[in-house]
Amino acid sequence: MSNLLVASLLIFFPLISQAAEVVKVKGRSALVELKGDPAVVGDVFYLISPDGKRRAIMTISKVKGDKAIGKITKGKAQVGYTLEFRPAKGSSASARASSPSTSSSGGGLQRSYWGALLGYSMDTMSVNVKNALQASVGTANMSGSGFSVKGLFDYELFPQIWFRGTAGVDMFNAAGGKICGAANTDACDAKLTYVTADFIARYVFGRGGFRPWVGGGLGLLFPASKETTALDSASISTTNVMLALGGLDWQLSPRMYVPISVEYGLLPKSDEVEANWIAIRVGIAMPM
Repeated sequence: MSNLLVASLLIFFPLISQAAEVVKVKGRSALVELKGDPAVVGDVFYLISPDGKRRAIMTISKVKGDKAIGKITKGKAQVGYTLEFRPAKGSSASARASSPSTSSSGGGLQRSYWGALLGYSMDTMSVNVKNALQASVGTANMSGSGFSVKGLFDYELFPQIWFRGTAGVDMFNAAGGKICGAANTDACDAKLTYVTADFIARYVFGRGGFRPWVGGGLGLLFPASKETTALDSASISTTNVMLALGGLDWQLSPRMYVPISVEYGLLPKSDEVEANWIAIRVGIAMPM
């Protein structure tokens, strides 16, 4: 699992620095590295400081390749500020934006988003296995992988504080050891399917095309199917999971972004069972 986490971080963190930003300021002009973000002459952008606040307004006067020059019309620019598209009032839904907090119609703020997530998890479980006389015969250390599909709802409470709710189906699969069954000689496994609902608070860094975030929350798990030799099926009931997460929202267009996350889930521990997972989730989201 640690290899999965390291690989995920190596993929995600290089993307964090790829939002369009100011690289040089001279008088009332600023040089911008677009880093793949769209811009044409006449576009107007807010300049966003690292604390997420709008500090200036800039109009693009020249674009060449992946660089642009803009004229500061209000406020003061500094190197390192990122760009957020400022649509004109009455603009159509085709107006471009580099942050999902800016609506593509009417110049208002769009605060609610919906979408879907697909996930892949690495699951682990340790079970203290007992015989018919309830005496311990050993510990079954099990591992495996599962998949998930969920609906997503994102809501911007404040510029950097977001709520994320998800609901869907998670599979938990783990196997290992041969000390289960009536004679304690069968293979141990747990193949569980849960209907889940997650409630997550996120702190979002920046407002550019790539917005990294960290967060935490709570998930509710309702068993839909349970097939196991390692556990007493009757003991598997509604439970919860503590969640620690990190990821980024990758803006593809004014009306679409890709939510990406790495998630650690810790289920309640007992004297007999310990279980957790590390999951990668990727999806698509758009304004409601």
